[in-house]
Amino acid sequence: MTVATESEGTLPKDAQRGRIRTLKKCDSPSPSCGPSHDIAALEAVLSSLLPVQLTQLAGGRLHGELLPLDLGALQVLRLRFDRPLHGGGPKPNGRQLIALDLGADQAQAGIRSHGMELPATALFGLAAAGEIHLTTPERCSLALLSLDRQRFLQWAQELGGPGLEEPLAEGNWQAIDPLRFQRVRTCLRRIFRLAERHPSLMQDPATRQLLCGDLVPLLVEALAQRNGHSERLARPPARIELVKAAQAWMAEHPDEPIHLDGLCRQVAAGRRSLLQGFQEHLGMGPMAYLKLQRLHGVRRALLLADPQTTRISELAARWGFLNAGHFARDYRGLFGEHPRTSLRA
Repeated sequence: MTVATESEGTLPKDAQRGRIRTLKKCDSPSPSCGPSHDIAALEAVLSSLLPVQLTQLAGGRLHGELLPLDLGALQVLRLRFDRPLHGGGPKPNGRQLIALDLGADQAQAGIRSHGMELPATALFGLAAAGEIHLTTPERCSLALLSLDRQRFLQWAQELGGPGLEEPLAEGNWQAIDPLRFQRVRTCLRRIFRLAERHPSLMQDPATRQLLCGDLVPLLVEALAQRNGHSERLARPPARIELVKAAQAWMAEHPDEPIHLDGLCRQVAAGRRSLLQGFQEHLGMGPMAYLKLQRLHGVRRALLLADPQTTRISELAARWGFLNAGHFARDYRGLFGEHPRTSLRA
């Protein structure tokens, strides 16, 4: 069975699994965006696929790595980072998102989607509507795939995987048979390894067709033969809606002073429920999370500011940090650098 890409026609019939290993070699610099120590850089690269806002949940300098690939109709991105992150934002219209954990280490805490810890063999981010609400563990390696939703459903029909539209519309994640999940993950690892070792091949339309032709049938097979578990079938995580409501208030009032009791009134929640909800789903209390959010806000402002005219203390005060010494300490503890370094970046 062949698959047509948006701009490169139909894949040749020999575009089958294992073809990746037979492609010719080339020695050129990697197409990777390379190491990143800035959460704003992660957001900028992600914005080409989805407009997500990231929050670093633990202190220390972030060490991240990004590898974006264009496979024609299919956009693929690998993200690696060594700090727990929370991401939130709207999903892009008309796109089918598919994400998975490339590491899938059973020994460590898993990825949480809308407050629910996902199985190690989950494909997630599938629902067409709704929002992104994702929390990752300290060390994580993710693959994010994006393609036109109608084209993907058409491919599924052509490849013998009909009936995907309803589960993809209603469930945000699916637990996949371990063998089929391993096939998808192995294929993606080979694609990323090829891109790192022989990047000039990724500029060749025929190569992109072959790689897309390797991956898409595996995705369709995995989703068509899923284990049948999705978030629709599980009990909604306790207090997650309170957490989302508080996060929404924080985003809409980025510089408004507030204390815990006031935040509880804004979301019509008791202190205990809100405290437990944030601790369960983000690993900290609501006021600690609010502080992180506003430190990120200062950082974004510093990276855009003019070093010649910006006074760090005044900018920090607008975000509620009135003690310059405490602010500099907290900023350095979270991002691993002094605010002056960010301003001069």
